[in-house]
Amino acid sequence: MLSEEALIVLAGFGACGLLMLGVMELIWPTRPRHPVRLRRPVPAHRALAARAARVQRASLLQRQGLELGRSPQPRRAPASLPPVPLPVEAAVAVAELPEAAPLPAEPVHIVEVVRVGSVVDECFALQQSGRFGEVVELATAALGDPDDARRPADAHATAALWSVVALARQGLGEDVEAREALEAAVAWAPAADRPTYQRQLAALAEGVARRLLAEADQHPRGESEECLEAIRSATGWLEHGVAAMPGDTALAELRLDAQQTLWRTCERAVMAFLQRQEFRAARRLLRESLDDPRFPSGRVDAFRELLTGTFSGEIGQLTAQAIRSVQDARDADALRALQRAEMLMATLNDEALSAKRREEVDRRLWWAYSKLGERRLEAGEYETALEPLVHALGYDVGTEQHEETRALLERALEGAVDREAAIVYCDKLWARLRGDNETLAGDDLAGVSDRTQRLFETLDR
Repeated sequence: MLSEEALIVLAGFGACGLLMLGVMELIWPTRPRHPVRLRRPVPAHRALAARAARVQRASLLQRQGLELGRSPQPRRAPASLPPVPLPVEAAVAVAELPEAAPLPAEPVHIVEVVRVGSVVDECFALQQSGRFGEVVELATAALGDPDDARRPADAHATAALWSVVALARQGLGEDVEAREALEAAVAWAPAADRPTYQRQLAALAEGVARRLLAEADQHPRGESEECLEAIRSATGWLEHGVAAMPGDTALAELRLDAQQTLWRTCERAVMAFLQRQEFRAARRLLRESLDDPRFPSGRVDAFRELLTGTFSGEIGQLTAQAIRSVQDARDADALRALQRAEMLMATLNDEALSAKRREEVDRRLWWAYSKLGERRLEAGEYETALEPLVHALGYDVGTEQHEETRALLERALEGAVDREAAIVYCDKLWARLRGDNETLAGDDLAGVSDRTQRLFETLDR
């Protein structure tokens, strides 16, 4: 038998061995201290429902902030959409997971998306993992090919799939395509599910419109066409939203505010065009606004007055350009400007230009045509001088100015070598004289007519 001293020694050896095992366990544990919990895939309809609850809470807080006068910060990211109803049979059957205590920070292991039986669940899982392009590709194939085995079985699943496509399109930044996908979801959805997709469409329209309005508000040039186009686009989006949810009063009020902003911005843009003498651009914008059925009746008179002002301004610009071209001996440029000014004047009624303004324009046109004819006459170009001189007689500028022009015209007729051309313009001169009977004195008309008659006799008329 072992003595008492031997037993004590053996017990000491055993204690040392256990101590060493404990130290080794601390250094190289045989099991992980915090085992990783494997999360089972959550059904798509449950994930969408949770996401919808967050969206609804955020939307409610945003509207409450607006009512209290707090302007929400514009978000560049696409607006989230409300929940999508999915077929119950498409959900993956999983057990409820117990509440887990918070775990310390550990490396996250990305798990590949597991393909499930339903194409709706599969596309939603891809969308949740950020693989938006694959969602569009898979859903397009399933929806477009009638022989595809993964094609949705009924209208309920088809509408849900279109809704997931809309989410993916938003993730890709394709707002218009997202709207079209939701419109398809509304068209496919049974009557009981249709309000859900209509709310999604309204939420998308509101989010995009608010983003565009914020961009326009922050634009450095609030009257620019880029800013105006952003507001017009936002108004169009809100039209889609109100059409989807006509009972949403907040959305209808936002649309009304956007329209008022649109017309105010349009007026500022027109004034900017007029200051830069871009009359055609201002006229185009004014006509587009007046042709819009949504244009407020209270602004019609002001916009029509601005429209008339664009004609008056451009006519003045053209006549000034013609005078400069005549002075610089650029006859071709002068004629183009004069013809354009006359064409614009022909489109205006008598009330469009004031009497003083019309008299000023007539005097400019008379001077330009008379100077063109006089220059050609001095160069010995009698036939080419006839047209502008006869044209100059058509403006009501007074007897003295007409007499000056007729004298030039008679010199051109006397020097014309082409007798047929002279006869044509002599007839035009006679028509002008007959038209001036009411403004010329009898003696003056007799003297002018005598000279014209001698020209007629010279030309065997």
